[in-house]
Amino acid sequence: HELFSSEAMSRTLVFGGRGFVGAAVCKELAKRGLPVASLGRSQPKEAATGVEELGGIDALKPDTFDSLLPGARAVVIAIGEPPWVRDRERAMRFNGTTNINILQSAAKHKVPRVVLVNATMPTWSLIAPYREGKLAAEREALRYPEQCGTDCEVLVIKPGAITGTREEGNLQIPLWIVLEPMRMVMSLLSRPCEALESCLPSLFGGVLRPPVRVEEIAMAAADAVEANSLKGVRELGTKELVGYGTCKKD
Repeated sequence: HELFSSEAMSRTLVFGGRGFVGAAVCKELAKRGLPVASLGRSQPKEAATGVEELGGIDALKPDTFDSLLPGARAVVIAIGEPPWVRDRERAMRFNGTTNINILQSAAKHKVPRVVLVNATMPTWSLIAPYREGKLAAEREALRYPEQCGTDCEVLVIKPGAITGTREEGNLQIPLWIVLEPMRMVMSLLSRPCEALESCLPSLFGGVLRPPVRVEEIAMAAADAVEANSLKGVRELGTKELVGYGTCKKD
């Protein structure tokens, strides 16, 4: 109980806190009254209400963030590049190495809670570099309890497509216009979609699943951060994420 009382006002560090998913996580944590810092490479222009903004953080350079980790309540990792980046070295660096650096530094400082926002992916060769990086990050996350050497919780969140309104500078991109109808149809046809994935995994594996709302990911991440018990390694896929927060959870 001393651990949890001493953590009550410790902040959560959100790597990629200005991105689509990271910003939603920061907003949800702030709404719950939990101290949260958004970490990014560029210097912040303005901070969201209740969110501390920190710039000059490069996940490829652990010395830019290592000093922030001691005493942190949690680390949320929501960084990476899109699947269509074909350069293998670049995809591995930004989807794998960045995440691994953060996980290793967090383990060194025994941060008790880690949330890795990863992905459910098809096995298409077109996105092989992206998948390789994401899988490397996930393997490191699964090793986290061993590396940390103390009680901890690791939550790996694995959505497919993510729906919501994405902000790019001053431009708002309403992804939901396309993805919300897809979500409805795929939810209604979940059984035939699952059967088709099972029959043709190389073509449809991880594809025919309803898009997840960015707010659902944020709620799942915030629940893991806020929890007063440490549950080891857990994974939430599309099935658990769609509708997350609409019913009572354990």
